[in-house]
Amino acid sequence: MSGTATASAKVLVRIPWSFRMFFGILSDCVPIWGYCRRPYMVFGWIFATICLVLMVIFPTGDPYYGDPDLAYVAAANLTSDQIALINEDAPETGTKFILLMIFANLGMTMAIAASDGVVIEFAQREPAEIRGSALTMMQVFKQAMSILSSAMVGFGLNGKDYGGSFSGSMGVNAISAVCAGAALIASASSWFFVAENKGPAKSFRDYMRLLFDLLQHRVVYQLIAFRFFYFVFSLMSVTAVSPIESLWAKVEPVNDAISSILAAFISAVSLYVIKRYGLTWNWRTIIVITQLSVVFVDCFPTFFTIWDVYRSQWMWLGPPLLEEVPGTISKIVSQYATIEIVEGGNEAAVFGLITTCQTIASPFATVIYKNIDAHFDTGKTYLQVDDNYVRNQVTYCYLIAYAFQICSIAWVFLLPRQKAETLELKRTGGTSKLAGIITIVVFTFCFVWAIMTNLMTIFPSTSCLTIAGGTGC
Repeated sequence: MSGTATASAKVLVRIPWSFRMFFGILSDCVPIWGYCRRPYMVFGWIFATICLVLMVIFPTGDPYYGDPDLAYVAAANLTSDQIALINEDAPETGTKFILLMIFANLGMTMAIAASDGVVIEFAQREPAEIRGSALTMMQVFKQAMSILSSAMVGFGLNGKDYGGSFSGSMGVNAISAVCAGAALIASASSWFFVAENKGPAKSFRDYMRLLFDLLQHRVVYQLIAFRFFYFVFSLMSVTAVSPIESLWAKVEPVNDAISSILAAFISAVSLYVIKRYGLTWNWRTIIVITQLSVVFVDCFPTFFTIWDVYRSQWMWLGPPLLEEVPGTISKIVSQYATIEIVEGGNEAAVFGLITTCQTIASPFATVIYKNIDAHFDTGKTYLQVDDNYVRNQVTYCYLIAYAFQICSIAWVFLLPRQKAETLELKRTGGTSKLAGIITIVVFTFCFVWAIMTNLMTIFPSTSCLTIAGGTGC
């Protein structure tokens, strides 16, 4: 798949998380058998299990390159025999698995959205001076467990068909089977290990009226604006990342997995440091410092690789691991602020709403940089040529991305400095019906536009459209 299609596929797999708020509303309003949380958690994990089982059953098909070495040969230099080894239908086979992963994530989103309500109810019972500790430790555990999944994917898919060096691999089907087993265990655990009291159904009309009233509060729409605009700017990247990784840095899946493991470890350590020492730190200051530090550190291996000063897998994978720090910190401090503003009865919806703003920011940022990069010659066929013209084109794309990332710190003024300021803003910030309406309109537009344009990219008939990051049909 092209760099643009790969970027879109990564985003599309995460698109279901944009529905987190809607599942939260469903969980808050419509209890099943008297329970608001557990049934949705169970059904969500079972749905994910079914999708993963289908991924076990469906064949993956032949790889795009019959000979893996052809990936490093410029298209103009391919012989007729080598062209015959290329499977042009491979991307379409991949589309089927992308759709199944999207639906599996949809089930996960339902389960996680319902569990948000449980998490917030628990967090609000903590004393003010340590409030957020439980939420942070849950995130630490999540990052620790992601180490196992990264290791399985990296070592299990390090065969030659996946650009690795091992003689064999687990394959996508086997990994899907392991994930299906884990999802099945999660569905059982959600029912037997979560305590919940029965409650009555809520009036949907009254609930939505209260939710809209909450959106009109300055502290809420200001926090939503921060989450959205900060992440739109900070998540700006380039579409050529994946081709550069494989063609210029020659990163093997196993080393990419080790990088993911280290990234998860760094995230977990960052969260623990915040929990241990930083619950009272100035949220704005730590976001500004970490964001600027990451851009400074990341630019060196990037430009060294682009201009062939020194090309190495670890030069490419190592320093950028620090990018996990600002993303991790900004997520958790926003969640701390959310704990302070959530009111009883709408825990899952409000937490899901604030989180969804960041989730939508990711595909929205992808759409923006896909359209920007469409004006530069950074496709896979150009990268295979690897001359000064192509390096200049890639450099321009990265300079634009770094400029956006630096500008992301301009939005920290929307974030309260700490818990006390959040509560004060909630008490004295006032309300604005216009701001609430604008929030809903912008949210809806970005949600629909991001899904539509990213879906266009993975289908051949629409991937050429300019709005999808193509050069025109």
